[in-house]
Amino acid sequence: MPPSTHKIENAKSGRSKCKRCKELIANGELRIVTNAYSESLDMNFTSNYHTQCFKVPPRAMAGVAPEEFVDEHLEDCSNDGILSDPQSLKAIIADITHATNAKKKKAKKKKRKAHDEEEEDDCRPAKKKAKMEAVKSEEVTDDDSSDSSTSFEQQWVGCDSCGKWRKLPANISPDTLPDEWHCNMNTWDKCFATCEAAEEEGA
Repeated sequence: MPPSTHKIENAKSGRSKCKRCKELIANGELRIVTNAYSESLDMNFTSNYHTQCFKVPPRAMAGVAPEEFVDEHLEDCSNDGILSDPQSLKAIIADITHATNAKKKKAKKKKRKAHDEEEEDDCRPAKKKAKMEAVKSEEVTDDDSSDSSTSFEQQWVGCDSCGKWRKLPANISPDTLPDEWHCNMNTWDKCFATCEAAEEEGA
């Protein structure tokens, strides 16, 4: 699977919006552009960020410091080769460091069964996390003489921008998704294809 790519460049127009703050990025202003490919959907997804809004992807690049990210993973496509200027380089690293270390707002979480088991699963380090929920369905015989239950695994994928979990349909495996995944890549349920949509019930 092709890895996600990241580059810094000057915005070519004033029409692109920052994925995190939702504000327009001015023409000529520096922006960080990410490009992620979904093998299962055979589609490329592009996201734009102000430099002060961009965070090092917490799942795809867990443990990668902002300095290392800029040095090894950020391609310089700016008009003036901005990363070759020590002062500009320092400022960009400072922007990314501040955004990466910013505390996330605590979201209210619904109480759910098997809480301890899910917490343990969420703490496992991985390039891409997918949580699974055992869902039981009851089958009743015609004469109601006996009950049997079957179970299937509901798989989820977490957004690297907002942190919300989205349900995956049965025909899409989390292993086929790009390491860096965002809500706008949700092509199977448009109601949850934006970070502004609430987290799905059961998450």
